[in-house]
Amino acid sequence: MDGSPAPDSMEAFEVWLLRRVAQAVESGDVPAELLANLQAAVEAERAVSQEAGHAAAIRQIADIAGVPEDQAAGTLAAIEAQPRVTRELLMRRIAEAWLEGQRTAQRRFQ
Repeated sequence: MDGSPAPDSMEAFEVWLLRRVAQAVESGDVPAELLANLQAAVEAERAVSQEAGHAAAIRQIADIAGVPEDQAAGTLAAIEAQPRVTRELLMRRIAEAWLEGQRTAQRRFQ
C-alpha cells in the first residue's frame, strides 16, 4: 500500500467537505461561489491522474504554507504515512481550518 487514502475514503472525505461548505453557505458564513468552486475542483481532480493530482497537491500546500515544494512534499508524505483514521482526522482538521479562514475572509468583506 502506498499510504494514499483509499478511493472510498477519499470519496467520503469529499462528501463530508462539500457538506460542511454547504452548511457554511446556508448559514451565510461564506459565499455560495465557494461551494461552486469547490465542487468544480473536486470534479476536475477526478479527471486527472493520481500522479498529477499528487503534484498539484504539493504545489498547493507549498503555496498556502509559503514553504518550498520539497518541504510540502515531505509534509504530505508524513500525512499519507499515517494510519487511515489518523489521516482522515488530519484531513478534516486541515479542512476545518481552511473553512474558518474562508469565514474570516468573508466577515472582513461584509
